[in-house]
Amino acid sequence: MKKRIIIVLGILIAAGGIGTGVWYHFNGSGQSGTGDSIVYVSKVSVITGSETTAVNRFAGVVEPQKTVNVKIESGRKVKKVEVKTGEEVKAGQLLFEYDLSSIEDDLKQAQLDLDRLKNEQISLTEQIATLEAEKKKAKAEDQLSYTIEIETNKMNLKKNEYSQKSKQSEIDKLQSATQNTEVRSEIDGVIQKIDTSKMTSDDGDSVDDSSAMDSSMSSGDGSSDSSAFITILSTGAYRVKGKVNEQNRDSIVPGEAVIIRSRVDSSKTWKGTMGSVDVNNGTSDDSSNDMYMGMASTSSDDQTTSTSYPFYVELDSSENLMLGQHVYIERDIGQDEKKDGLWLSDYYILDTDTNEPYVWAASDKNRLEKRYVTLGEHDDDLGEYEIVDGLTKKDAIAFPTAALEEGEKTEIGDLAQTMSGGADGITDMDADQGNMDDEQPDSADGEAYTDPDMEESSEDDSSDDSIDPNEELVPIDEAPGMSAGEDVEGIE
Repeated sequence: MKKRIIIVLGILIAAGGIGTGVWYHFNGSGQSGTGDSIVYVSKVSVITGSETTAVNRFAGVVEPQKTVNVKIESGRKVKKVEVKTGEEVKAGQLLFEYDLSSIEDDLKQAQLDLDRLKNEQISLTEQIATLEAEKKKAKAEDQLSYTIEIETNKMNLKKNEYSQKSKQSEIDKLQSATQNTEVRSEIDGVIQKIDTSKMTSDDGDSVDDSSAMDSSMSSGDGSSDSSAFITILSTGAYRVKGKVNEQNRDSIVPGEAVIIRSRVDSSKTWKGTMGSVDVNNGTSDDSSNDMYMGMASTSSDDQTTSTSYPFYVELDSSENLMLGQHVYIERDIGQDEKKDGLWLSDYYILDTDTNEPYVWAASDKNRLEKRYVTLGEHDDDLGEYEIVDGLTKKDAIAFPTAALEEGEKTEIGDLAQTMSGGADGITDMDADQGNMDDEQPDSADGEAYTDPDMEESSEDDSSDDSIDPNEELVPIDEAPGMSAGEDVEGIE
């Protein structure tokens, strides 16, 4: 009997030890949190931008805010050009002069033509009057022929009147041209191109046949007109032209503040405002040549060819920028703002309206804890608090969610992982079984990593202790080494 009591006590002690071990394994060694999931945290230096992080950039080039295409008026010849290619000009500066002699010859000819039309008008009017008088005296059978001849002359008279008006309009324009033989620049700029072939034209076929001869300049959007005689690029007011492909077109937000950064010296920056995408001037090109930074492709087949669209940035100031300079275009998210002390977005700080504001921070044992902080000033524009005490840039914090609890395991992740609020499914028990946390990488979506080789080999593993749900179970009293009538020693 004594022997049986000792055996029972041993079994109870062993069972209690096993239960304690299981409780300890699943509930941790005195931790207040569950310890079931990993909470991703990021360093304060990364969150605040103190450390260099990847910034999406577009490549851009500085171009003139305005392009003026100066054309030769139809039928006119250039006498003398007063500027040269590459020369800087001021608004009102003389560009070239028209040949007045050709205009005077045209004016004389037009005046002669008008006089001839007037004489023809008088003749037609007299013929109509004569025919109408003769018609009254003519016989009945001759009336029809007189009527036809009179109507024909009246029709010719109307054509004559129209021709006179057209000729008079031409004379007026030629007379105006004799008073306007000089063409001057309407902007401050640089002469980009002078097409001297337009100077030797004897007719208006190869020049712009514009009906508005009182204006010889047209403003463009940065492109040169093939019919232009002189192309002028504006100076002093530049803009930046970038390109975006069709997949990233939605990333361009009109009106958004941007930073223009020099490619040579990243400390040289300019501010501007993002314009809209010019969807009407898309060009097809290989995605490997896309100007959007970070986009790359090693294939050039049709499936990797996309359409790129230009967009423009209006600059607050173009001082010290050079025409044709290549730059980077970045969203202005305050990355260049330098403020003394530690400033943290108020999204990460809880209970800011109390005397005990705090953040969720990782302890030195990689466990989540409430870290109480002392707040200073608040930046209303950026939505940031100055952290006076309680937190440093070397600390790591989590994005606050209602599911966070003290004691949860923490792990350094990128900002995207931190913003996701944690990674369910990775448990401390998983970590104990084979140290998966240390040996295998996490998957991109935060789920536990599974080795595909392990899955394949598990089917043939003869040492697998798992129970097949389709396997017929053997009652314990019929198990090998046991009999239904045999008593277990120590249990009555």
